[in-house]
Amino acid sequence: MASTFLQPNAIDIKNITLSDLSGGNKKDIFGQVVSFNIYEDILFPVVRADFLINDSIDLINTFPIVGAETIEVAFVSSGYEETVKYKLHVKSVNEQRSNISGRSKTYMITATSEEFITNNTVVVNKKYSQSSADIIKSIAKDFLKTKKKINIGDIPKGTQEVLISRLNPLQSIDMIRRRSVSEKYLSSTYVFFENQRGFNFTSLEFLMDNLKKKVNGRIYYHDTAPNTDLKNMHSRNLLDFKHVSLFNNTKRLSQGSLNNVVKKFDLMTGEVTTIDYKNSEKQSKFKFASEKAFPLNSTSYEKKYGSEPSKIMIIPYSSHLPETYIPESIGAKFSFATKISENIFHAAVYGDSDLAAGDVIEIRLDTQSGFTDEQKQNRLVSGNYLISKLRHSVLMLSGGYEREYTCSMELIKGSYEDKV
Repeated sequence: MASTFLQPNAIDIKNITLSDLSGGNKKDIFGQVVSFNIYEDILFPVVRADFLINDSIDLINTFPIVGAETIEVAFVSSGYEETVKYKLHVKSVNEQRSNISGRSKTYMITATSEEFITNNTVVVNKKYSQSSADIIKSIAKDFLKTKKKINIGDIPKGTQEVLISRLNPLQSIDMIRRRSVSEKYLSSTYVFFENQRGFNFTSLEFLMDNLKKKVNGRIYYHDTAPNTDLKNMHSRNLLDFKHVSLFNNTKRLSQGSLNNVVKKFDLMTGEVTTIDYKNSEKQSKFKFASEKAFPLNSTSYEKKYGSEPSKIMIIPYSSHLPETYIPESIGAKFSFATKISENIFHAAVYGDSDLAAGDVIEIRLDTQSGFTDEQKQNRLVSGNYLISKLRHSVLMLSGGYEREYTCSMELIKGSYEDKV
């Protein structure tokens, strides 16, 4: 009896439906979609997507598609149980081309979360006196009108006394995000983004620290076995990988990653308080995706280039207002931001509908040591990474009867690996 072989890039697409805003007019466009991509990004607040359409039924004119429609797509990796669902608002139609016979045309539909469209229709004019998390939840529900779950991962300390005037909701959320300071994590690098599980407001350190123990089976590696037989393919193989950035000395030093000073200037009294950040003394407090992260800088490098501050910042505040904690956190934030912009990795893997931006995965990559030496794990590359960007890519073949599903990821870690 022949054994069942499940391709690792298989996908079960439940539906791709185009609807008008009232929901009264719906059309299954599964047969018209040639490919689609869905994008999640921890540095962008909403989900985006594009759909390549091969239109032989004049859908664009008969439906019609005029920017007042939604697209719902639902899919799941073969062998999984939980279906991933996205409901997106049509943003634009681009690149229309008729084929030679004139019988059909192709075009690209770009779409985004409905909250992004709502964001451009309203402004926030309101005074708040709450925690950052409560303000962001209030703006998301009252102004963006979202019904999606808002996940709060790392509750900031203090109360924000802030007047928001004539800013769009996402601009307002971004302002509050930048002002937020963590109770637990030194860097206070907060992000607000949407993935398949809803909206997320948290610090990067919280994600790395809490999800590094939940990698489970998400271990990806480079294996040459698939070159011998299609059946040797494994769902966790790296299809493509690129080390985008190992380090950038100029940026590291000029941004004050090793040593910086903040001058806290009181607008009421004129008093100036100096706050020093020295990386050699404080970097051990940062939390990264690895259990025992190895620093990017050697002790001798820190000693030679980190003895004097390379960046001096002046942060005004008013002592008659509640404490914001911003001046005390900004130095560490600059240093951490520089760290996570180094050692960046791009990877392409077989499709996995359970992956989302903000997850932590493990990469295992051997050193390239020729054919004679024993291969060992590459300490500069291998280890745990945070998914900072994720693209679900689906290519429909043979009218949709065959499909290829892959995921492309940008991965960040901010450290070297402790495993040698």
